[in-house]
Amino acid sequence: MNDLIEFFKRAFHIIVLAVLLILSVVMLGKSLSFNDYRLSRAVQSIVGPIQKSGAGMMHRLRLGPENEALVQQNIQLLREHENMFIEKTDTTLTEMSRPDSLNTTRVRLYDYTYAHVIFKTTDRAFNYMIVDKGANDGIARDMAVLSPNGVAGVVTDVSSNFATVRPILHPETRISAVVTPANQNGTVIWEGNDPRVAYLESIPQHSEINIGDSVFTNGFSNIFPKGLFIGTVKEVKVGNNASFLTIKINLATKYTDLYTVYLVENLFKPEIDSLKANFKDE
Repeated sequence: MNDLIEFFKRAFHIIVLAVLLILSVVMLGKSLSFNDYRLSRAVQSIVGPIQKSGAGMMHRLRLGPENEALVQQNIQLLREHENMFIEKTDTTLTEMSRPDSLNTTRVRLYDYTYAHVIFKTTDRAFNYMIVDKGANDGIARDMAVLSPNGVAGVVTDVSSNFATVRPILHPETRISAVVTPANQNGTVIWEGNDPRVAYLESIPQHSEINIGDSVFTNGFSNIFPKGLFIGTVKEVKVGNNASFLTIKINLATKYTDLYTVYLVENLFKPEIDSLKANFKDE
């Protein structure tokens, strides 16, 4: 015991210096401005491993192997949802074909993986998250990001081992959505201040929207599958533009408690993007 005390006495200044250096690097990573909405690769490579190590320790303490197995089970269930597939029917007809003989095939459109959040902000004008998987794990830009409760954001930048996620809590985030049971399509946006609340815009004033109605992704983008939960209607009133309603929604994702996220890949996104590249503005 005395030897241990003597060791700490001799190494005290080195230990303090090391702790201060680590704290300085982490605080630098938190204080940088991300006006271009992308995380600097240099800072990510320095801060990322430190945060990943700390997050991994917290993960082992908080979750453990049982919950990790539960995450894997959730992924298997998510992969089998109907909105993960498209139905393709062989419509080639011959003189011998009968309508009831046409073949229908289920083709997988989306696939899932998961990651852990190692850093996030929720109280800034431009919020972001970092997850502990990157290009080496198959993560790519524009992958949808979900929490266990609903939509969380979109991958915006990827390094070898980490990825930056732009959450709903960001002024540039736009999510195409539908409010049910009215079946009206609009766009979910965030106007700052409250990490629990967003807005659904472009809903016509004549629509019958009620408090408690559900808001889901409508599948119009090639990022989010159709039918993913976003939140519930909290408040409805006529907006400044009398043609549309101002609809406040409670977000399903609780960002302050978010640790495990699911990432969704559109397996046909490159093909769809190549077609969209040919669109012309008229």
